[in-house]
Amino acid sequence: MPVWIRRTALALTGLVLGVTAAAWWLASVFDPAPHQSAAIDWVKARHDRTLAIDGPVRLSLFPRVEVRLSGLTLSEAGSAQPFAAVDELALGVEWLPLLRRRMVVDRIDARGVRVVLLGDAKGRRNFDDLLRPTTPPAPTSPTQTNGAARDATPTFDLHRIRLSTVQARVKDEAAGIDGELVLKELSTGRIESQRESALHLVAQFGFKAPALKGELSGSTRFTPDFGTGSLRLSGMSLAYKGDAPGASSIDALLKGALAWDGARSSLSASGLNLRVSANAAGLRLVGSTLAVDHFALDAARRAFAIGQLQLRVKGSQGGSLLALDLDWPELDVSGDSLRGSALAGKLTYGNALPLAVTFKSDAPSGNFDNVRVPAFEARLTSSAAARRIVGGLRSELVLQPQKRTALLDKIDLQLRLDEPGLKPLTLALTGMATATAATGGNTRWNLLGDVNANAFSTEGTASLAGITPNVKAQVRFNLLDLNAMLAPPAAGATDSAPIDLAPLRSVNGSLGVRVGSLALRQYRATDVALDATLDAGMLRVSHFRGRAWGGVVDGSFFADARASRLALKAGADGVDLNAVLKDVAAKELIDGTGRIELDIESAGRTQAELKSRLKGSATLLARDGALRGTNLARAVRPAKPPLSLNLNQDTLIRANRTDRTEFQELAASFRIDAGFARATDLALKSPALRAVGDAAVDIVKGRLDARLKTSFTDAPRSQDGAELTALRGTTLPVQINGPLDAVQWRLEWSAAVAGAARAPAAPPARADAERRPRDRPPQRVEPRPTAAAPTAAAP
Repeated sequence: MPVWIRRTALALTGLVLGVTAAAWWLASVFDPAPHQSAAIDWVKARHDRTLAIDGPVRLSLFPRVEVRLSGLTLSEAGSAQPFAAVDELALGVEWLPLLRRRMVVDRIDARGVRVVLLGDAKGRRNFDDLLRPTTPPAPTSPTQTNGAARDATPTFDLHRIRLSTVQARVKDEAAGIDGELVLKELSTGRIESQRESALHLVAQFGFKAPALKGELSGSTRFTPDFGTGSLRLSGMSLAYKGDAPGASSIDALLKGALAWDGARSSLSASGLNLRVSANAAGLRLVGSTLAVDHFALDAARRAFAIGQLQLRVKGSQGGSLLALDLDWPELDVSGDSLRGSALAGKLTYGNALPLAVTFKSDAPSGNFDNVRVPAFEARLTSSAAARRIVGGLRSELVLQPQKRTALLDKIDLQLRLDEPGLKPLTLALTGMATATAATGGNTRWNLLGDVNANAFSTEGTASLAGITPNVKAQVRFNLLDLNAMLAPPAAGATDSAPIDLAPLRSVNGSLGVRVGSLALRQYRATDVALDATLDAGMLRVSHFRGRAWGGVVDGSFFADARASRLALKAGADGVDLNAVLKDVAAKELIDGTGRIELDIESAGRTQAELKSRLKGSATLLARDGALRGTNLARAVRPAKPPLSLNLNQDTLIRANRTDRTEFQELAASFRIDAGFARATDLALKSPALRAVGDAAVDIVKGRLDARLKTSFTDAPRSQDGAELTALRGTTLPVQINGPLDAVQWRLEWSAAVAGAARAPAAPPARADAERRPRDRPPQRVEPRPTAAAPTAAAP
């Protein structure tokens, strides 16, 4: 019996005994009116409590002593705070047993009872004084026999109780109880040790701790044994509607017989039948039943027996239908001896893709601590238009009743999955898994596996309590080739294809993945590490890292299934930029190595929506590479100013695969908004030229628009040095426009010459004069001209 039920019963018993003692005292003096003050003084002296009787007191003496009281209140010990109150109380006591020092209470009728039951963390309760005897036993002489001494001790017998509207406020810190119990109706027959009696009740629970809220109603016959603290219930028909710890919306009906042996702390049942509908551990149960012919559990003797167990579970989980049938004819365990029969059953799960599992076993063996069910076999089948699953499981099932644990040992699972969008998957698993009911239905596993020739190991835990399962797992692959599992991309796939993040809502938990070598489509990576959490449809990859494209890639990622939102922060250092763009965007625009940094986010349900709503930032720093599409230095060779250049003729160059504009450094910082990436600090440096400008990339349409201001430097050692030296001091505007697959370069010579004409002339010596002295080349000192010499013409 739970401790909180026992303590509540003790408190109510103490209240009844206290009120009964006061009423019996009033009845014994025959004239209550003059002695009400004496009763109040007696309660004050014995219990340091204040008793008030505000209503009339009625007393009758034939055929039994009966007293009727109303308006009773009783305070806390040593305090004026109310402890209990009774609107109406009627008590009847038999005459003749009183002469033999036996108090036989014919009936107790009470209505409108209110009581406050409190207990502190040290186990002290506010009704302990009511449970102690009010008068010490009279001293006995040595000549008295044991029988006479027993006759001198009053005994108690109760024929009937009728209670209505009894409210008990209970708060016991030591037991962790906090709430309210309301007995709307309680009636019993004769209550006597080892005597069967009838009970009918309607009780309401409103407890915060434990979380219990609902109504219990029904009837049963009960047999108490006060000497051993035992209780036997038979002919039960008890119904409960409400919530309980770990379950909600309960509608349960229990029939049969239960017995608790207080001396041996053992539980037994016979003809037990439970029918229940509820929400528990993420399941919605409807009309599920448990039938047991007989059941016994004696932990002290290490004995456990069950006969003709039939479990029928019907319900759903996450909208998928669930059904379980289990039959176990016999299991009898006593210490180290065990006998029993094989079990069998069937499990079905799912709607459009139902999974059917049939299972069986051989006869069990073992002992009380470990019930071993050998040769446990399960056959898995699932067939639908979208998916087909076939497989089998062999294992040894171990039950540990005292620990409330089930263990699958020596697991050998073989599974094949055929599904559109994937190549046929073959999965093999070996290892062990345990499930423990004592910790909220936790499952733990340690497995070795192989999926399409990719070996792995995994360990973790899963909890099925609550609406959404919670899984914590670690997975390690030496080699993971996802191309061996994924089907080739569908032909004609477009950006309008939906992106479904709903599966992120089906599970919560954390995941750690370590992969030695990874292949996915065109991507290749090594030393991959990823740590992620999943909660309420929000995936947070707190850190990922790997080696790819000749460098190191690391960052974090976020996905929200509710808002269909994605966010990425990543950096790639020392990577081959041409390989990056070729894999990610299928473009070949830049050669060289460098660093890329991304901080982007978007929201949408298709790839097109994600592109159009993309925002954030991106930076690029490349070294010792080249821009593909044109050779800018070669393109300006014919322009040997001033005579060979048509002032009004621009040069239009279409990008090709062979030409390259080499650079020592290329840098740009992009701001991204609404699918457009813009940079105003684009800078390119090479031995022959310098270029600065701005660029805009339309990510949705895949278009580039850039404008550069190109200037030429002295480069005598380059292959184009002679021609470019002639352009020294010229600023050439260059526009780059068009789709990324076919951009065009426009060299705006007309603008360059117009700019040169507008620029003021400056003597060559001016440029040298502007140099810092340490950078200025040594100069030859010319003799100063005489006064008669003509003045040199300005250049």
